[in-house]
Amino acid sequence: MKLLFIPSIMNKDWSHLNGLLAVLAVLYSCVFVSVLIDLFFGVKRAKQLKVVRTSFGYRRTITKLTSYFGLMIMLTIGDIVASVVFEMPYFTVIGAIGIVLIEAKSVFENLRQENKNVDDIQKVLLKIFENKEEIQALISFLNSKKQEE
Repeated sequence: MKLLFIPSIMNKDWSHLNGLLAVLAVLYSCVFVSVLIDLFFGVKRAKQLKVVRTSFGYRRTITKLTSYFGLMIMLTIGDIVASVVFEMPYFTVIGAIGIVLIEAKSVFENLRQENKNVDDIQKVLLKIFENKEEIQALISFLNSKKQEE
């Protein structure tokens, strides 16, 4: 099955055009879902770190969506123009794959950062226990200075 934009419209071959629109709908949906997954893991990480979630972070997601869909529309227009040569929307497919990979990397970075935070906390606690005498001396020194005032 050939999925050509312009020739399908010129020949009034609506079944091919419907197939092409279904492919584009799947590509756009994949981009949208990947951004939502990244948003979910970002909010989950913020909750774990007890970071206040503000409208700024959510606006960043909306900005990301508009940027991604703007790019996807431009690539789709490129595919429409190139449809006299290419049989599939190659530009849009490559763009969608790239965006999904970027969002997957972002999700994995969030997951990896969660594990790093736990490791960092463990290292700090171990350092504190190793230097507990020095910390106790510092606390007693600070308390004595406060009592002198």
